[in-house]
Amino acid sequence: MGLEIFFIGLNQIGASIGVALADQQLEMRRVGYDSDGQQARRVRQAGAVDHLVSHPRKASEVADVVVLSTPTVEVRDYLEMLGAKLKPNAVVLDTSPLKVPSAAWAEELVPEDRHYIGITPIVGPAALLTEVPDHQVPSADLFHGGLMAIVIPPKTPEFAVTVALRFAAILGATPFFIDPVEHDAVIATVEELPSLISATLMNMAAEAKNWRELQRMAGSLFVNATQFHPPQTPKIWGTTLYLNREIVLTRIDALSEELQRLRALIAAEDSKALIDYLTKATTTRDAWLTIRQHGDWAGQEFQLVKTVEKSGFLSSLFGIKPRRPKERK
Repeated sequence: MGLEIFFIGLNQIGASIGVALADQQLEMRRVGYDSDGQQARRVRQAGAVDHLVSHPRKASEVADVVVLSTPTVEVRDYLEMLGAKLKPNAVVLDTSPLKVPSAAWAEELVPEDRHYIGITPIVGPAALLTEVPDHQVPSADLFHGGLMAIVIPPKTPEFAVTVALRFAAILGATPFFIDPVEHDAVIATVEELPSLISATLMNMAAEAKNWRELQRMAGSLFVNATQFHPPQTPKIWGTTLYLNREIVLTRIDALSEELQRLRALIAAEDSKALIDYLTKATTTRDAWLTIRQHGDWAGQEFQLVKTVEKSGFLSSLFGIKPRRPKERK
């Protein structure tokens, strides 16, 4: 019997993992579910899953690995619905944005002989600077050359951790371990705050007395600055922010202080300090992008994990024989 991998949520992250798995020499079945039926059908046509189901319950009962790719606000409902129905030693890989609330829900709702791990795949260099990214299109190479943040709850068995590490290897991503609180603090700065800045700029412009003229003259810079990444409904976005509100509020306070500092520099009669400020921002960003594009993290203080070979993938963990390559005629 082959490996059962069940995808709950077929957004770009989940679907890209599914596409990457397609090339593996392993007897497996990729089953998918998404509340958006049209999105689910698109993803199946793209080759991310082999089968679709209309409800997640039955598929979760036989799954060896469940890849949960939903908004954080939906994680509790799925864990409550399915946690006790998972078969013993099933592994849940949660790609939702926030890990503190999700890990707490998993501790409450997932039995001890089933295993929750939080993962955050981070896009690789090729996808990072895509001019107009399509967040609906899956790609097997989306995370190639990137990183994968892994949140391991206490008492997680080694084999479950190895499952997460081998998924990272399949994606071509370098894994590293991170504390859930630190993870969500990073998300607040690099994902939630930029989206809030976009919303603030949009509302400020829309409420300006010269809004009519602004609409006519705004170009690509304004379009990009007011685009929310990834696109999501205000309800989901707002609820996710609320779940991480303590950290988000500290980031907003830090941003407010930085804006006041910048305001003082602009108000000063001497422009040199302002030029120095902007130069620092430019050079710091360039240095970060160079490291990010080349994956040169040797000087960075975080716990990189030795890459696990992807050959054999999960067969040794779940006792499943690799698929034999087809003989060439």
